[in-house]
Amino acid sequence: MNLLSLFGVKGKDNSKEKQQDQIKDLIDREVVESRHPFVFELNREYIAASGNYIKPYVILSYPSKPTGNWLSPLKRLKGNITITQHLEPANGEILVRHYNETVKNKEAELLKTLDYYRKEQIKKELATAKQQLAQTLDEKSAFIYLYTYILLQAQSESELRSLEEGLNRVLIKLNLKAISPYRKHEEAYFSSFPIAHNGLKEYTYSMTNTVSASSFFPFDDNEICDLTTTSTIEGINKETNSFVAIDYKDRSRTLNRNKVILGTSGVGKSTYIKSNILRKIAEGIDNIYIIDPENEYTGDVLKYGGTVIDLSSASSVRMNPFEIISQALDSDDDELLINQTRSLSSQEVDNLIRQKVNRLKGFHKVNMPDMDQVQLSIISNITMQIYHTFREKKDLDCMKHEDWPILEDLLNALQELEKTDPSKYELVERYCFILEDMVKGSSTMFNGYTNVDMSAKIISFNLKPLQTEKEMQAAAYLNTFSYLWELFTSDFSRSDELFCDEFHFLLKNQESADFFHQAYKRFRKYNAGATVTTQQIQDVLDAPKGIGEAIVGNSYTKVLFGFEPREVEQIINRLKINLSDKEVHFLKAKKQGEALIMYGAQRALMKVSLTEEELRVLNPKKYEEKTNKSFKELPNWSEKVLLSSNEVNQLTNELNRIGGF
Repeated sequence: MNLLSLFGVKGKDNSKEKQQDQIKDLIDREVVESRHPFVFELNREYIAASGNYIKPYVILSYPSKPTGNWLSPLKRLKGNITITQHLEPANGEILVRHYNETVKNKEAELLKTLDYYRKEQIKKELATAKQQLAQTLDEKSAFIYLYTYILLQAQSESELRSLEEGLNRVLIKLNLKAISPYRKHEEAYFSSFPIAHNGLKEYTYSMTNTVSASSFFPFDDNEICDLTTTSTIEGINKETNSFVAIDYKDRSRTLNRNKVILGTSGVGKSTYIKSNILRKIAEGIDNIYIIDPENEYTGDVLKYGGTVIDLSSASSVRMNPFEIISQALDSDDDELLINQTRSLSSQEVDNLIRQKVNRLKGFHKVNMPDMDQVQLSIISNITMQIYHTFREKKDLDCMKHEDWPILEDLLNALQELEKTDPSKYELVERYCFILEDMVKGSSTMFNGYTNVDMSAKIISFNLKPLQTEKEMQAAAYLNTFSYLWELFTSDFSRSDELFCDEFHFLLKNQESADFFHQAYKRFRKYNAGATVTTQQIQDVLDAPKGIGEAIVGNSYTKVLFGFEPREVEQIINRLKINLSDKEVHFLKAKKQGEALIMYGAQRALMKVSLTEEELRVLNPKKYEEKTNKSFKELPNWSEKVLLSSNEVNQLTNELNRIGGF
């Protein structure tokens, strides 16, 4: 076929030849010639061209309410698939008159229609017409004609059939209607070329406005929508009404699972975190741990069959700060960690003790903030000496809780210095007085052997009882996190998730802040994720050596709820997060349940939206008001889920593959 004939260029006179030369200059001939087939054979089911099997499709109708990036499943479909779209301007005045008449006629028809089904159809048609008119009157859109072609290419008939099956599944999901124009394959094929030729307007014609048409283009700057079988739905994109979905398990896209949530009080952080926890349970995360300073999660954890551990001196619960659970060393490579056994050499035992003692420095500094380096060195050297049983057994599996030293052992060893080395004792005497209260006095929560039950899949550490022990809060927070870090690093095969509320408590002194920061950076290595949150922006900024800013920077996902104007300026200037004027106004508005989410370089304005089941579980009162049903009555979700036969087959095959059936 002569490509120039597509433009209606014929004849051999000079004027026609000049026109041909001008058109040649406009066409990207390299692209066209590379696709123009040497052999071209038309069949009913496909086109055979240069060893390829080609089948074109045309789109006949589109969904009534497309959202931003909604076409991405089609664009991401694997295989040699080309999507071509043509846009042509439409006469706006004619269409405005058309919609105006449509509104009047539909409203009149609605008044005299008795059939319920037809009434619902008219209501939808009426809403669409009114929406088109409203957008036109607001000068937000113009009208255009849209034409879409899809071209499948394969190297065999079987591969082509496979591509067709995949295409049809996606078309059903997207509510797109398409056909293969069997008598017009040639026109459809050449209409997919980059030569502005639209040969099947009568097949593919669809009128729309520019607002709806913009949803066809892959502008992903304000879209975070990675829908996979392992994705987490974070909320709804306020600007495009599409899902905000992130696949935290995809390491190629998500550099780490760390998430920081910032915002002033009352903007919806707790609701967002609770919905996140519920979704992590549904995703099948092995273990979920919550550090809860305000007792906000106890009721929900108990609903999920989890365990709540109350931490206070009045409680019998103990987590021994001196116990070692993990054989992992901070300096180890992944290969060494995987190959390590629980039976250790003398050198490995000493290395683990030394690592534990270094971590305990933060614990001591929290207990006595004005402790100097000399005092800390004496305490650390004495601590190294009290691990007698571990040095004898050299096997973590053989160590019982009662085999580890406790705080009382350290106190006794320090007090022994009064006889053996009075000069050293004089330096640590003040700390001994503090330890006496922690061992024998009113603040004994750190003295004793570990007795917590960690068998539940979801465990919350309730720190609210410590509100009467203000001086112990920071130490309890640090000890809890340190204990959990030991658990995370003890088993590579698990997938753990930590939710750490009011994490600024861990940034109170340099040692604990540095330990938290180093652990936070290494969560990904141990197949774990951490979500930290606070409303105390100033405490994060005041953390020693800029560790607060570093923790925020090391969070691949950041969720910013509303702030006071002064705090917004701090986010920009201190946390080095660039915000547009629109985002600044959005954060200052402090709308409840709305946040700016940043996922790597992508960002979107998000509305936290609970599903009906999440609302039933997390807010029973509001659920009953909204549905007029008792939250105790378990809904029949099978009646609410509508799946096509293809989706049922796909789901069945997936469940069979993973052993669900």
